[in-house]
Amino acid sequence: KVLDFGLAKLTEVSESGEEATRSLQHQTEEGTIVGTVSYMSPEQAEGKRVDVRSDIFSFGAVLYEMVTGQRAFAGESNLAILTAILREEPKPASQIVKGLPHELERIIHRCLKKDPAWRFHHMDDFRVELGELKEESDSGALAARPASQSSALQALWPARRTWVWVGAALVVMAIAVAVWLFRGTATNPTAAPEVVPLTSYAGFEYSPSFSPDGNQVAFSWNGAKQDNFDIYIKLIGSPTPVRLTTDTADDFSPAFSPDGRSIGFLRVSKGRGTFIVIPAIGSPERIVVDVAVPPNVGYGAGPLFSWVPDGKWVVTDGLALLSTETGETRRLTSPPKSSTDFSLAVSPDGHTVAFSRSPGFGVSDIYLLELSEDLKPKGEPRRLTSLKGSNSGSAWTPNGQEIIFGSYLAGLWKVSISGTEQPEQLQYSGIGVSSPTISTSGNRLAYQREVWDQNIWRLSLSGPGVASGPPVRFIASTRVDGGGQYSPDGKRIAFESNRSGSQGIWVSDTDGSNAVELLSRSGKGCGDPRWSPDGQRVAFDSNIEGNIDIYVIRASGGKPIRLTTDSADDTPASWSRDGKCIYFASNRTGRWETWKVSAGGGEAVQVTRNGGETAYESPDGKSIYYTKGFWRSSGLWKMPLSGGEESQVLPSLIWRGFSLVKDGIYFIPEPGRNGKSSLQFLSFATGKVKTIAPMSGPSDTLSVSPDGRFLLFSQNDEAGCDLMLVENFH
Repeated sequence: KVLDFGLAKLTEVSESGEEATRSLQHQTEEGTIVGTVSYMSPEQAEGKRVDVRSDIFSFGAVLYEMVTGQRAFAGESNLAILTAILREEPKPASQIVKGLPHELERIIHRCLKKDPAWRFHHMDDFRVELGELKEESDSGALAARPASQSSALQALWPARRTWVWVGAALVVMAIAVAVWLFRGTATNPTAAPEVVPLTSYAGFEYSPSFSPDGNQVAFSWNGAKQDNFDIYIKLIGSPTPVRLTTDTADDFSPAFSPDGRSIGFLRVSKGRGTFIVIPAIGSPERIVVDVAVPPNVGYGAGPLFSWVPDGKWVVTDGLALLSTETGETRRLTSPPKSSTDFSLAVSPDGHTVAFSRSPGFGVSDIYLLELSEDLKPKGEPRRLTSLKGSNSGSAWTPNGQEIIFGSYLAGLWKVSISGTEQPEQLQYSGIGVSSPTISTSGNRLAYQREVWDQNIWRLSLSGPGVASGPPVRFIASTRVDGGGQYSPDGKRIAFESNRSGSQGIWVSDTDGSNAVELLSRSGKGCGDPRWSPDGQRVAFDSNIEGNIDIYVIRASGGKPIRLTTDSADDTPASWSRDGKCIYFASNRTGRWETWKVSAGGGEAVQVTRNGGETAYESPDGKSIYYTKGFWRSSGLWKMPLSGGEESQVLPSLIWRGFSLVKDGIYFIPEPGRNGKSSLQFLSFATGKVKTIAPMSGPSDTLSVSPDGRFLLFSQNDEAGCDLMLVENFH
């Protein structure tokens, strides 16, 4: 017999040079996993250093299989087998083979100890134990026991009687029937769900996806150095993930194929997207087809594609059907103007697609699209939720009757696909909880939880563009505090914060003390406060009534007044210098443009024609300065309010990171790959740009005090996203 012990190493190369006898040039090293999976030791499975005790574990696995006819560790995939080796104990051999000598079972059990220290330390010790057992059998010491009791042992040496395999099979069958019958009458209490961290690495881990057996999770992570997103797989219960991709481009949204053999994902480089399939055990990659890059890529907003059960098709972001074999693509939906379809999931039977439809930034609901047998749409999508929030990241329950989805400001929800019941909020709630995924068995749920600690910093200035010291943390908490804006008299600061549990508008004294909440709404967002020129009112954007719209509230508090009512999104606000109108960005034309509306309400008027987002009037009231692009800016632009052509002022800056003063522009250029940037100043007098202070984290939203002595900016002092696991989910 040729016994496979998991790893064989030859020390010589045959003179004939045949591949069959080629030696391995390197010894087993820590961090490297090689060998046959079913017979690996736990330390070998984790890529740790191994010694002779690893071989003893492998020998024990072979002995177990010889005695019982079953492998000690089994699973539907290599990763499932590795999970069993690391976490599970094999079924006692005596439960499989009736009458197995206790001493033989004890020897096998000792070989298969997870901790090498508890195994035999040398094969000589192992041989002694087996020799003693054989002597006991040969001497007749086991004769008093039933004849079948020693038959398992004699499978290792020349047999004196035939192994009664038929009897063993009947025993196994009887046990299986008894267990099945007992299961019908026993009532085991349902274990309570347990929430544990699945990952807790530095940086951002996004888009979890279970393998079909539910024992592994694929995800996207920007790595320990936080410099590049790649695809990783983690065995549940194992501390270290396995990295599958190493390309310098960013890899997002992995998903196991229905058979668990492959993982599909999206690779993004320089604005170009590619759908790629890779074996679950890693390389080689197979490029399927180039695809459009979704606007939400890289922000963990939800699955960018979902497999159809036959494994031959996937549904991609934007709701298009894509062949994984030929790259053929065909559209499934035609959303209304300015709306987008994204964050999708195909039902277990492959006949329905759940997805999110958004009329604009920050607002979306769950829709269902039924498919025919040949994967063609059966009518128009049906709206399932009306929660007036950002609802995305659908995951089907195994029975296909319910959907779990995320609401960025209100956690996870469950809704029946019948649409006859209101969505139910789950206990896994909180800001930043999203992208749920459910194992095929339904007993495990995973989701991502973003953590942000944004604070308001202050920089002292001794003159225009001249810092008099390093930036200092000014308004801070353990939650999100940002968007700080000085009042026209410099005595107060308005800012946004979720320190009370909901994102709201706050006002403090000029030194950051005595902060009070001006407005908040549970489960809704209120942000980007801007003072009126007289300091009596504050304009802000919010999704209080569904879409993101512009509101105004008195600085002393009260009921907010809604100024815009279009079905598109309107954000953020800024006042004209005379206080008569408010500028804002809207995507109501299908592209983000700058608009303005009377401070008393009325019909909005479009200002820009070639794109426009965050906008401020110049100090003299003659021009308007605005950014282009949402999230990813294409620079700062200027246009005369009396009419005329626009011109570019700066080629690059953070989308809301600039502030106008009479001497120039304070701004924050887009950060590098390390996420760091700096505060800079463009002088109107010289036309030159200079750096005035470094910044340690992603930042935005600048405000200069009326006397020019201080500059406020928001900075993410700590940011990340971890994956959470719910065991015993039901």
